[in-house]
Amino acid sequence: MLRKLGIFEKAMLIANKHAPFNIVSVLRLKNAPSPEIVEGALKALQERQPLLRAHIVDKRKKAFFEAFSSPELPFHVIKRTSKEQWRDIAEEEMAFRYDHRTKPLFRAIYLYNNRDAELILNVHHAIMDATSGMNLLNELLCLCAGDISDLSPLSFAPAMEDRFPSPHQGLGRAFKKATFALAQMSDMTRYLWRTRDKRRPAVKFGGRGHIKTLILPEDLVDSLARRGRKKGITLNSLLNAALMLATNRHLYENQPATMRTFSFANMRPHTQPPTPPEPLANYISLLGYTADISENMDFWELARNIHEKIYHSLKFGDKFSASLMSESLLKMLTKTKFMRFGATALNYSSHVPLRTEYANIKLVGLHGFVSGYDLGPEIASQARLFNDEIWWDFIYLDTDMDANLAEDIIVEIKLILEKASQKQV
Repeated sequence: MLRKLGIFEKAMLIANKHAPFNIVSVLRLKNAPSPEIVEGALKALQERQPLLRAHIVDKRKKAFFEAFSSPELPFHVIKRTSKEQWRDIAEEEMAFRYDHRTKPLFRAIYLYNNRDAELILNVHHAIMDATSGMNLLNELLCLCAGDISDLSPLSFAPAMEDRFPSPHQGLGRAFKKATFALAQMSDMTRYLWRTRDKRRPAVKFGGRGHIKTLILPEDLVDSLARRGRKKGITLNSLLNAALMLATNRHLYENQPATMRTFSFANMRPHTQPPTPPEPLANYISLLGYTADISENMDFWELARNIHEKIYHSLKFGDKFSASLMSESLLKMLTKTKFMRFGATALNYSSHVPLRTEYANIKLVGLHGFVSGYDLGPEIASQARLFNDEIWWDFIYLDTDMDANLAEDIIVEIKLILEKASQKQV
């Protein structure tokens, strides 16, 4: 079974060849299932999802996913010795380098001590996005709880660009891609000019990725959402603004700066036909935005600025063109290594299809990380609405900051959001 890699998948392969670029998910469990039950559930999912059986091969100078007929199951059980042990394992997994030619493109580590456990799933970024990843975790927990006994096998999802709507095919695709490229070149020229004598993210090699976490409680989330709705600003933009302001205050000494941030678009609803969450694949697009941060800038002003940039970008279909340009962008960055993506990045999921209970299994924590990347942002993050709270996970490199500075940024983020939630609008 073969399927040629799509453009964004090839971009992720290029990124992984430069440095590990993995998705690491952590399920924190009470009344945890036995390792034998988890292993059986993973085997069932591997039989269901061809990309969990796949490696990447080169044929006729093109890269293909090829499913093993009898794949190994990379499942490892480790004795759980403390409730924070998973953090060290997650950081190790972010740095894990896949042999994509000979091995499956995922692995699972189970920290287990009879009652409590953490299941850590490490997946090569080429084969999974947040939507299919959350569905995969939900199916895994359902299998462990005995909620479902059988899941039918799936086929490879097609390359994302093969399902783009007609205006983004043929000559229309080429025209829109060229228009987008010119706009991006103009934006990047402006960014480089405005930062010519100022601080910008420096390329530093050899750093190790570390993690931090933040949970925003339900009352704070509700208050932010209400005030955001009154101003017509999404939670995604509010979180982005807080991240940029806090980073500016602690990495840029609260000085006026032109900063780059990145957001992620879920492309599944925009394909023809819409792609459901069940087939494992990476159907996302990476979109960059530039914002001018002034000294003591008003939070709501920045949030509206970011919201309008994201809104207009998505309205004009930039998500399709950005996906089509991803391979050439990664080739350029990994070859020249002259600059990084930007200062910050946020991938926000407003809906997580996971319950807090699966039979007697309790899901008490949910985390997600993408490998710290020396050409990526100085501080990247994954946030999701889970159990009416926002679980926000941060990744930074020790070549950019130490743990204390990272903690200062995260504390600042919460203070900014708490202040914004109390402000009358």
